[in-house]
Amino acid sequence: MKILEETGISLEVTHLLAIGLIMLALSTVLFSVVAGALPYYEDGVYGLLLIMFGLQLQTIGKTPIGSVKRSWPGLISGVVITAIGFATCFIPGVLGDIPKVLVMIIFGAGSSLLLLQLLSADEVRRFRKTLDDGVVTRLTVSGAAVYILEILIAVLIAAQIYRPFLISTEILAVVALLFGIALFYLASMLQKVHRLHSESEISTNTPGASLYTIMGMQFGLYMLVLGCLLVPVNLGLLPYATSAMHGALVVLLGVQALVSGTMMSFAFTRNWIFFLVGMVLVAVGAFAIIVPDTIVEFLILFIGVFVILGGLHLLYTLFWPKPKSAEPAPKPKGKDLLLMILLLALALLTVAMMITFGLSMLFKDLIQGLIIAVVLICFGLSQFALFYVQSLAEKKHLIG
Repeated sequence: MKILEETGISLEVTHLLAIGLIMLALSTVLFSVVAGALPYYEDGVYGLLLIMFGLQLQTIGKTPIGSVKRSWPGLISGVVITAIGFATCFIPGVLGDIPKVLVMIIFGAGSSLLLLQLLSADEVRRFRKTLDDGVVTRLTVSGAAVYILEILIAVLIAAQIYRPFLISTEILAVVALLFGIALFYLASMLQKVHRLHSESEISTNTPGASLYTIMGMQFGLYMLVLGCLLVPVNLGLLPYATSAMHGALVVLLGVQALVSGTMMSFAFTRNWIFFLVGMVLVAVGAFAIIVPDTIVEFLILFIGVFVILGGLHLLYTLFWPKPKSAEPAPKPKGKDLLLMILLLALALLTVAMMITFGLSMLFKDLIQGLIIAVVLICFGLSQFALFYVQSLAEKKHLIG
């Protein structure tokens, strides 16, 4: 294995590894909570899980009742779930028990149906047509273990809602640990299947929306939700969780690195080094969400510097001369020219917003109160507009 080569890890396996890592981080934190060493932000856990579920639905079409081809209804549903996850992380208790109920339904009802489907004779027979008996057995056992643990987690969540005195933190820590291990084992089995049968990879072709576009839009969604919620926060109407706000952005950076090989305006090869960077960012972001106010200063410095560098890099790519191709591309005219001018204007606006946001992170009193909320809302809307116009330009082959 060469660390600079493409990892070859499928998107489904990537998501399983990321969620497995989050569960292992959660179990570690919960064991520390039992020992009295760390605090614990429960809303952050449910918000983080909803963010990951939403991203799964948007990028690989993974639903609570199985995998489907990516589509616009699935994409919109994923955006809604992700937005609920952001709100749950940012504002403690703002949605009451809704996040818990959503996670309970996804884990409980969804996993029950998937378990029945996995154990059905037709499903096993389909596996045996293309895989040897040993792989089929291990794949079935690992999948069943994950679904059973998800059902158990749903039961524990229901108990937390209706009979909280019945569940101890030790039980939650052990189940989270077992679930994380089961996800890693299932991921390893699925990767073996994908290597043997590349056609088993879930389709990621959604008309008009590449993975790069989908992941880029998440930052617009993050900024839009955060900006809207900061309005009542700055008016003193709602509390907020600073560490979880920053942690969610770091998790997004990590997932973007793992899924699309990009981080904001930076693009990389999805090699093992970059894969490790993505996993580290997911782990750090998850820790910041689950454990409040422990690494806030580090996150502020990292995010501020990274976003400013991202904005400067985007500005550099806009104006630095591109290498000339053998066949020069035709110059856009008419409506195509207006589309490219609009794309450039939105890109420049994004550069300004990124640098402004980064500076506001590094210099606390630079932008105060409701003004930062307005900046974030404009940043979010400009991101959606940018990626929409960019997708139109890609359709017309005006850009690569």
